[in-house]
Amino acid sequence: MQENQNPPRMGRDAHAANERKVTGRTTKMSSKCVRPVFVDGDRVVVRWIFEFDWKDGTYTRMDELAYQRWDGELIAEETFFYDPAQRLPKPR
Repeated sequence: MQENQNPPRMGRDAHAANERKVTGRTTKMSSKCVRPVFVDGDRVVVRWIFEFDWKDGTYTRMDELAYQRWDGELIAEETFFYDPAQRLPKPR
């Protein structure tokens, strides 16, 4: 898994650890898949909208594209593309 052009996180354990770190800072998180999803063989592009309510009372809304390569039923590679400025928490 890779975010923008950052070095990729390799392996399921590294990805799960990062997800636990992020969700541990939230009081609430939601995601919405924005249709359509584009599929071409084993390549998929999905647009996601995420909303995070942080424990410090701020929030973040992110709009991103996920570019995936599937291997059977599993995502083998995934890169997220988004504007990094979206990551800055905003006051409620």
